[in-house]
Amino acid sequence: MVEGKLDQSARLPSFFPAAMEALQLRGPETLGLWELSDTKWRDLLAFCDLAHLTLPLLRICQEDAPGWVLSRAKRNLADNRVRVARIGAAYAEIAQAFERAGVAHLVIKGFAQYPDFADALEYRMQSDIDLYCPEESMLAAQAALRSLGYEADRTLDKYPADHFPEMTRKLGWRWRGNPYDPEMPPAIDLHFCFWNPATTFLSIAGVSEFWGRRINRQIGALSFPALSPIDNLAFNALHILRDLQRGDWVIHHVYELACFLHAHAEDETLWQTWAARHDDSLRGLQLIAFWLAREWFNCNWARAVDLEVSRIPRPVRQWLDRFSQSPLTGMFHPNKHGVWLHLSLLESRWDRLLVLGSALLPFRFPAVGAPGQDATKSRRTRKLWPSQRYAKYVLHIVFRIAFHLRTLPNTLWHGFCWWFDQWRLSAPRT
Repeated sequence: MVEGKLDQSARLPSFFPAAMEALQLRGPETLGLWELSDTKWRDLLAFCDLAHLTLPLLRICQEDAPGWVLSRAKRNLADNRVRVARIGAAYAEIAQAFERAGVAHLVIKGFAQYPDFADALEYRMQSDIDLYCPEESMLAAQAALRSLGYEADRTLDKYPADHFPEMTRKLGWRWRGNPYDPEMPPAIDLHFCFWNPATTFLSIAGVSEFWGRRINRQIGALSFPALSPIDNLAFNALHILRDLQRGDWVIHHVYELACFLHAHAEDETLWQTWAARHDDSLRGLQLIAFWLAREWFNCNWARAVDLEVSRIPRPVRQWLDRFSQSPLTGMFHPNKHGVWLHLSLLESRWDRLLVLGSALLPFRFPAVGAPGQDATKSRRTRKLWPSQRYAKYVLHIVFRIAFHLRTLPNTLWHGFCWWFDQWRLSAPRT
């Protein structure tokens, strides 16, 4: 695929290529946005709200959108400015409680993305506050949050992740259709690791060193501990890799990564430090996300990255060649092509079988009453959905089983093609 160009044979809504062309970091093109009808603009905005791309897109194309779209964007931006300030205040209160309790921590994602990944926080949507605490601080951290009125959502206990169930304050707030609502209480995600080998079956050397290289950051009056620049880069790339394996939406993470690569393409000191402090395996895993950033958003990257790309293992390179657009098309036509990337990174045959079985026909069920069991992806309540919680739960499970069965033939067929490519290229020539 040509960098920054979508496969025209992919079944994508017409608004999506127009948005992607506008978001290119080299040679952006907004003509496609001019051609969108009001209906298509509404579809685009609904998608971008879910993908966390509304504000970055409308910042770029302020002269290429209808008046009503710009008015809507101004309201969203005004709300988001207030929300950013309130998230900062919420974190400051938490940091004080942690200090009193002797809790060591650092901020990951969120406002820690400024300025390397996002050059203006007011144009970046943030819903959660993500904090990392070492194991010895975790119980004290949870107790400090509870003392401030935060409570854990126990219905999320069964979801494997790298953080404990999110904690929020029960303030009586209700969803009113505004993803930028300043009154929306931020959830707190307490992360106990930077990468979880227990759920991915993949151990990554070097991530344990991130904590020791942490630094103090300052944004205006807000002071906080954070990852060093190269470790924050690695953490974000690994976060994308994890979500690719799980089939989650990664587009806004990849866009922010592309912005980092583009802005730091000439920063030789940073890339020398990156090459010196991250070993070959850690750098190699980051390249998967770097590749997507370059291909989707046509960003510049450093010469050091060019040198590393040639070392991508053949199975991973074949996945990138065949499936690099699958995370994009999967937002509209779900697929599980990320499982083949996951398998290409594992050495143990038993681990591969466990990952494959879990991906194709997972037997992990959410708890009764877990969030989203009566909602669409856009958080709208489903029509004709039962109100009784157990009936709602059963119907949700039926829909999930149907989804997995529906994606099974496509996943197996594309997996066979990927495997056949490897076999064909590795077969001895006569």
